[in-house]
Amino acid sequence: MKLTDVAKASFAELHGDYFNWLLLAGTTPWSETAPDAKAVFSVQLDKATFTGDVASNSARHILDQYARFATWLDSGDSILVARAMIVLLARENMMLGKKLAATHSGFVKEGGFAENLTKDRLAARDAAHAAAGDAPSCPVCGKPMRKRVARRGQNAGNEFWSCSGWPDCMGTRPVR
Repeated sequence: MKLTDVAKASFAELHGDYFNWLLLAGTTPWSETAPDAKAVFSVQLDKATFTGDVASNSARHILDQYARFATWLDSGDSILVARAMIVLLARENMMLGKKLAATHSGFVKEGGFAENLTKDRLAARDAAHAAAGDAPSCPVCGKPMRKRVARRGQNAGNEFWSCSGWPDCMGTRPVR
């Protein structure tokens, strides 16, 4: 999410650069209702569906998509190019905003990358203890236990068994 937000901010800065360049050139960006602005905004892009030679095929795909904007971007008129770029950057900003919202929603529902790695690691460790037969059952709830190390208190630095249902279950056992 942070990197997507950084990308969004970078595109916003570039948008501002084009905007200021147009002002210094004594002109303005297109109105949202201008025919060219509507035309640039409405260009549909193909979804990348290639397989195989990814480097070559992705480059071909990018060039094919770029060609759809050639009328504006290859015109040789720097003001036309800047106006088209402002529309494309606004479009990109909108898409990145939707991506951030979807990523946030997924994070709320499924957790983040580090959180999911921790869950996977704990599940693998629990499975290894269960396969080795050395994980006792919790004396409180009966769930398998996890080996942990006490961080504080009189047993700081010592291993102990903790319920895998922690923090809902606080069952512990000493390691023998």
